[in-house]
This record gives sequence, structure tokens and C-alpha cells, in this order.
Amino acid sequence: MAQYLPQLSLVSLLLTASLAAHGGQYRGPAPARLGPAPVLVPGQLPPSLTAPRGAPTPAPTTGARDIVAFSRTWQTWWEFNKEPYLKSRVTGITPPVTGSDDFYLGTRRGSLLIDVLQATKKDRQERIVPALVALLEKDRNRDVQSACVIALGKVGVDSAGIELEKVISERISRDDQEVRESAVLALGIIGRRQTFPILADLLIDGKLARKLAGREKLRKRTRAYAAYGLGLLARRVADPALSQQVHDLLWKTLQDKSLKDRDMRTAIVSGLGVMRSDTKRSADKRLAWQTVEELLDWFSQDLGATSESVQAHAPVAIGRLLGRGDTSLHRRCKDTFSRTLNSRKRRGNSILQSSAIALGMLTVPEEANADDETYSKALRYHWEKGRDQTARQLSVMALGRIGGKANRDWLAKAYTRANKGSERPWLALSLGLLTEPAAASGKPDEFIGDMLLEDLLSASTDETRASLALAVGLNGHLEAAPKMLRMLREHEGDSRTAGYLCIGLGLLRDDGATQMLTEVMQRSTRRPFLLQQAAVALGCLGDRHANERLVQLIKESDSVAVLAAIASAISRIGDRRAIDSLIALSKDRSMSKLGRAFVAAALGGVGDKDELPWNVPLSVDTNYATGIDTLTNGSTGVLDIL
Repeated sequence: MAQYLPQLSLVSLLLTASLAAHGGQYRGPAPARLGPAPVLVPGQLPPSLTAPRGAPTPAPTTGARDIVAFSRTWQTWWEFNKEPYLKSRVTGITPPVTGSDDFYLGTRRGSLLIDVLQATKKDRQERIVPALVALLEKDRNRDVQSACVIALGKVGVDSAGIELEKVISERISRDDQEVRESAVLALGIIGRRQTFPILADLLIDGKLARKLAGREKLRKRTRAYAAYGLGLLARRVADPALSQQVHDLLWKTLQDKSLKDRDMRTAIVSGLGVMRSDTKRSADKRLAWQTVEELLDWFSQDLGATSESVQAHAPVAIGRLLGRGDTSLHRRCKDTFSRTLNSRKRRGNSILQSSAIALGMLTVPEEANADDETYSKALRYHWEKGRDQTARQLSVMALGRIGGKANRDWLAKAYTRANKGSERPWLALSLGLLTEPAAASGKPDEFIGDMLLEDLLSASTDETRASLALAVGLNGHLEAAPKMLRMLREHEGDSRTAGYLCIGLGLLRDDGATQMLTEVMQRSTRRPFLLQQAAVALGCLGDRHANERLVQLIKESDSVAVLAAIASAISRIGDRRAIDSLIALSKDRSMSKLGRAFVAAALGGVGDKDELPWNVPLSVDTNYATGIDTLTNGSTGVLDIL
């Protein structure tokens, strides 16, 4: 299951969901592949999903070439970065300044009352955890096993007679690589300090880990998952002493010259980047700055072309550790990335892409600090003169994230001059991001909103309509809602356009859209992308009735893509009133194993202890184009898990 990936043309990217990985995966657009697409019969699983139990999992087939092609779309950027803007289940969350903990975790604004009931600790302890453990013990199917351990990690509380660390650790010994990876990662997702010794030994391939895994030697992928888990653990526990231990272990391992594996090294760099807790606390700040100094020096070294895809993750890690600012260390980092972005000395495209991302994370608007004008100008220059298309696009997104009047005016002019087909969608989305904070505070930028809405109404291509629908929603242009509803009726036949119109309406927070969105969702039971987007939009509006229909659809559907969409949507809405129905479905032996796996994923989503998904610290701002399988390959990476 985990390794099946549809071979799609670029035209159909957003019309098909990537299939399950680690118990349920949905990332929106899937990587483009060479060759003809397989013919899939509705209701029939692909051949790779019907392999007999115990069959070995084939090696991933997605390569860097596919990831690069996949990364050329603005939709891909949105799928990796959308969560703080969708505000996950709670309407009143405003995405704060990039790089802050609040950005990655969400902060409540409390502007609207949501008609959903979040799961309580008692729900988690007495209902969700026992149900997941019961399913885990009864069904040894890899998809059910993987879904259950990830779900338990998300719920993160013990129950009577159930110790999560013990239950999850026992799955590390399973022969199935997917189950083993899921269990290792789940130990980090739990976020409790007692998992540190296990994860630490897994990283270094120690005796305890080998005994736990029942293997003479751990696979590099397993160790890479331990590195991701260690970073997530340190972030959640937020204890300076533990963070120091995690840092020392990860950094020492990265410096081991015998370690050549790209996945492991990337996982270590990413783990270091996400372990930030509270830089207002002196001990945390010292560690964060120490790590930045180390990573900056390491990034600046010439380690050869084979190491560039790994080094490319250092700027992003630095951005996550520092956030925006104007300290001397901030300036050193920004100077380095600015020079790298527009230097005549050629470095790999992945280095350029990450430098652009990092500048967007570190730079403040020039109106707030005149010295930072240099860095915004470097990004503007790269959009106009850069050689790598993806780096150009990421430069524009960085400007939207930085914000400020000067960047607003420049982006507006660039938008009017840009190629409508290939450039305007990126610039429109960037303008939406730039104006979103003002919209969140109740003061939308009307000039930009009017400009974007006018173009949305007159757009001649589905690609342009889709991006403009998102941009208008982010802008908070409330007058657009009735016009977008009419467009949704007119374009419902196109899943991509209609899906992003749904999201745009959800972002606008217009209750008048509820009925239409409900109708679209009900008509889209065989159109997974549109089904999920309509459900997500209803979740943004706090509509509880969508949940009832979605739970019923799990029992009715046997499509992988539809089940993934449903589970994701139920997780986002997060209404505790779905718990009993989901538990009943988990016990229903007439359901397919695949269906029960997605029921487990949905239960984990409803019972999630966190406001935003666990992978947001790794997903937002990531350079998804570097071709690192354990990070993301559209199927089996940590960012591909539901």
C-alpha cells in the first residue's frame, strides 16, 4: 500500500490523491511520472494494494526528477504550507510572524464561535486510546498497524492498563518496514521525555535498539525516522536539558564522516531545526544560537555536489531556529543567503531554493528596518533574473511572507506585468499571503482584494481561477463571497477549480457558503479532491453537520483516495460527536482492512492533543524539491502521512 503511487500526467496532478502511506496519506498533488497512467476501476484497489499479507514492501520508486517536476506548481507550495492559514479546526487562529512558535502551533483569536466539540482528555483516555489499542491487537494488517500507532502518538495519553510507549515500541520489531517507521516516528509525536533513550539508541543503531527491533543492524531509514522523532520530542517537551541532549546527539552524528546516507543526514538537520522551544528563555536561546552558528558554518563549506541536497536544508533549519529579527547573527545569516541566492558562483538549485525560503523566514519589512531592504531586493532581483524556476517562485512566496508596503507595491506591479499562465498564479498567492494578516485583524486590503477579485471573475483558465480563489480568500475580501458561490456553481464540474473555490470560501469565513459547500461535498463522493476541499472549507466554518455525513461515507466507500480525503476532513473538523460512530466502525468486521485503517487515522485526528497537525513544524517552509525520500516523495516520507 505504502509504495503505490499513481503515474500521472501534469494535467491531472490535482485530480487524484496520492495513496496511503503509514496508515493513510493525502498530500493533494502527486508527483508527475513518466509513462502512461494505470487504469483504475472505481471501487477496485490497484494491484500493489492487494498483495498478500506478509509480502515484502517494494522500494520507493519516486525519484528526484519526479519531485522537481512536482515542485513547479503553486499547488504544491500551498499543500505544504497551508495549515497555519486554514487554522485547523479553530476559526479564530491567526498565523503570526513566520518563524515564531505561534506560527507553527497556532494562536487563538476567538473572533467566531465554532459549533464543534473538541475531544476531552477523558474522551482520549477512556474511549479513543482503548479503541485504537483494541484494533491494533486484533488486526495485524500493515495499514491498520501503521495508522493506529501514528494515531496513538497524536492522542498522546495513557489509558487504564495501557502505556503508550510500551504499546508503540513493541511494533518496532515488526518485519514490515512501514510499521517499524511509523512506530519510531510515533514515539517522537507523543512528545514525552521517557521516549528519549529509545529514540537516541535507534539513531545510533545501539544494542538496545537492535534488541528492540530484533535485528542485527538497523536500516538507515529507521534511523532517519528516529532523527525526525528526536527533533519533535525536544520541541514538545520544551526542557532545556533534554533539548541540549538531543542537540548534542544529533550534531555528533551529523559530524560522523563515515555517515554518507542523504536521508539520515537530512533528517538530522531537520531535527535540529524543529527542536526550538522558547527562545525567550535564556537556555533555549543559547542553544538555538549555538545550533545556528554550527549550521551556518556547515552550510558554507564546500562538501561536494553530492552533499548539496542535504546542505540545502540548513537555511530552513536556521530560519526555524531564529525567526525574524535584526541581531548580528540574523544579519550574518541573511547576508550569507542573499549572497548565495544571487552569486555568480554556481551552486546547486536546491541551495538557491532554500536560500530564498530562509530569507523569507528571517527578513523583516524594510519599513520596520531599513537595512533589510537589501534582502527583499535580493528576492525581487532573483524573481526577475534567476536561472532556476523553482527558486524564482519561492522568492516571490518569500516576499509575500515578509510583507510590508514596499513588497506589496512591488508584487502588485509585478502581478500586472506577469505572464498570466505561469507567473500570475504565484504572484496572486503571494499577494494573498501578504495581505492575510490585515484580513485576520479585520482590516483587509481592499485595493489588492478588488484587483484579485476582478481578475478571478474574468479569468480564462482553470489554473488562474484556482490560485485567485485562494488569494481572494486569504485577502479576506468579504464582498467576494456571493460571486465566488456563483462561480462554484458554474465550475463544479472541474474538481481543481471548484476545490480551491471551496477553500477560498472557507478562508473568507462566510456562513452563507455553508449550504452550497454541503451540497458540493454530498455530490462529490467519487471525486476525492473536491470532497476533501469542500469538507475542509466546512471545517473552517465550524459546521458540525458535515461530520455526520463523512463518517457515513467511510462505511460506504472502498476507494483509497476517497477514504484518505474523508479521514483528513474528519480530523480537521475534530468533533467529539464522531467518536462513537468511528469506534463502532473500527469493530465492524464487514469493513475492509483499508477502511479500518482510515477509521484509525480519523480517530487519531479527532483525539489529537495539538491544535495543528504534528508535522507542521517540519512541513511549513520545507524545501520539498530536494528529492529526500524520508522527508517527502509523495508516498512514504514523514510529510506524506495523514
